[in-house]
Amino acid sequence: MAFEKPATTEPVITIPAEDIIHHQPEWFRDAIAAPKEQRSLTVNGAKVNYYRWGNDDPDRPGLLFVHGNGAHALWFSFIAPLLTQSYNVAAMDLPGMGDSDWTEQNSRESFATTIGEVALAANLGPKPVIVGHSFGGFVTHIAAKLYGERLGGVILCDFRVCPPEKAMDWFSDERQFAYKTTRVYPTFEEALARFRLAPLQPCANGFIVDYIGQLSIRSIARGDNPGRRPSGEEGFTWKFDPLGYRGLVMGRDHGKIWQTMSCKGAAIFGLESKDYDPETLAYMRKAAPEKPVMTIAGAQHHIMLDQPHAFASAVHAIMAGWDAQGALKR
Repeated sequence: MAFEKPATTEPVITIPAEDIIHHQPEWFRDAIAAPKEQRSLTVNGAKVNYYRWGNDDPDRPGLLFVHGNGAHALWFSFIAPLLTQSYNVAAMDLPGMGDSDWTEQNSRESFATTIGEVALAANLGPKPVIVGHSFGGFVTHIAAKLYGERLGGVILCDFRVCPPEKAMDWFSDERQFAYKTTRVYPTFEEALARFRLAPLQPCANGFIVDYIGQLSIRSIARGDNPGRRPSGEEGFTWKFDPLGYRGLVMGRDHGKIWQTMSCKGAAIFGLESKDYDPETLAYMRKAAPEKPVMTIAGAQHHIMLDQPHAFASAVHAIMAGWDAQGALKR
């Protein structure tokens, strides 16, 4: 799941049920079977979980994937192996999501610091690149502000950088952003049947949604939920802290950060995404002409689910260009 925005009157793209693919193709089976190492890093007293693909060559360029709200690192477990021929790759669970600790530190700077520290600790080359999707793009953008001189660049995926007068603040209105305890289901199967992408969209690659859905559920016993009200139920629920963003402020300085960051920058949007806004993309291109802003046809908000090979190819092309320019070297 990524951050779920307030309902709009925009039409939802539909895909006939018979066109949704549920069998896993060979490339996908090979990708999720690729060797990876699970690691952790403690940042500000909280354990942060991440996965690492590739080798341990310290001079090899690398990149870190950062997921959206309510998602987790394994949303990129079928993307990372598509890139390991050229790069070392990591994907992390943000605090309060996946298998990382829940924490009361929920400012944009605390998220960004966690991202920056993982990127530097994961042995991703002299100057790692961070690729952030949706909410992950937001906090990756702040990481560029705080860690830019130590990074090769950042790639924002379906996160819009707006001018100050059109700045977004997703979390300011509690009537629109639901801060409530997640439902506990009596069985794993019942929970899995309720898994949805957010913002809501269909995905023709049903085998990917099936896969990540199974990895997005945790068992819970009575008294669980460290740092939150203990659960009075036992069963199965989602791998994220629903109260972890209360009071989080996005800020109105993203346009300035986009223009002045001390590392490379780029953006990727799904051409069919609700976040695809030609006016905003035009602003991003005008504000920083040196930063490529590209679109991927046939992709909605969850670009890596809709068009995994095109997404991986776009990331590779950006990385290769920056590497050729020397931006990924000290």
